Amino acid sequence: MKAAVLVAPGVIEVQEIDIPEITADEVLIKVSYTGICGSDLPRTQNENGARKYPLVIGHEFSGTVAKVGENVKNLPLNTPVCVAPLIPDPESIYTKEGLYGLSDNYNIIGTGSNGGMAEYVKVPIEHVVPIPNSLSLLDAAGVEPAAISFHALRKSNIQAGDKVAVLGCGPIGQFAVQCAKIFGASEIIAVDIFQDKLNLAKELGATSTINSKENNLIDEIMKQTGIGVDVVIETAGSVITQEQALNIARKNGSIVFVGISHQDLHLKASSVEKILRGELTVNGAWNSYTAPYPGRDWEGTLAFMDKKEIVFQPMISHHISLEELGDYLTKMHNKTIEFNKVIVDVNPE
Repeated sequence: MKAAVLVAPGVIEVQEIDIPEITADEVLIKVSYTGICGSDLPRTQNENGARKYPLVIGHEFSGTVAKVGENVKNLPLNTPVCVAPLIPDPESIYTKEGLYGLSDNYNIIGTGSNGGMAEYVKVPIEHVVPIPNSLSLLDAAGVEPAAISFHALRKSNIQAGDKVAVLGCGPIGQFAVQCAKIFGASEIIAVDIFQDKLNLAKELGATSTINSKENNLIDEIMKQTGIGVDVVIETAGSVITQEQALNIARKNGSIVFVGISHQDLHLKASSVEKILRGELTVNGAWNSYTAPYPGRDWEGTLAFMDKKEIVFQPMISHHISLEELGDYLTKMHNKTIEFNKVIVDVNPE
């Protein structure tokens, strides 16, 4: 089969490699579409960014069932599916508690084992998720990142009628805007420094937008709400927005950190006081997995995608081939192209 193989930092080669052999409890998936995740950029471009070399990356993918192991029942060939890529460590206490996303020493298909940037990939049966008939395989490639946003909104303990601010309008933020609407937000304020992303967020359900490069975010939020928002979903992964999140929440508000900055966060004394005096609730959201695996957030995401209340295709900025993957990853990492969600058409419909 054809696969895009990460052979060294910054070096992707399209190679002919063997189609994976499956065990009795595995399924061979013919890959249709694979999304490039923001985490794939440092993983492929940075020195020692990947867990191992060579590696076929790609953990956001959809496809059809090509072959099943002898222990796999009730999964016909050609069934359209997406894949829950996190494989928890069975010995972790968190796995045993059903907190799969918090498992120690977990693997993710496409980061610790070969993933979806290939014509075929093998997947343990527990991680194969059939999709509704109304959902296209292209839409299904967006289920994994959408479930991350769904999980973040559920972690916020949002109440119907709450005012929500989403900081960062990349794909996770764009899904968060849609999920906030599903969870009953009365106002959804999308915040970013790029106007095109704000325009898309408005199309996806934001009731208002703030360009924080051109406006003072805290002043604008207070002008719109009087006291601040009930819920803040921080997806930008910036130390700037992480601190701003604390200062735009109303007293007794809830903040969920989703984005990763990979930098130390030094809080001003006033921001720490805001947490204390405002009795803020600060949560982290990591992945999207709960019991029974893959969990309620995956079930909810699929249900609302089925009803077209979560959409993916308007977020796609580029369709590329496996042969173009290496070049695009470098350009995306170096910020020499504008992009939103980039999809690799492996075996498109």
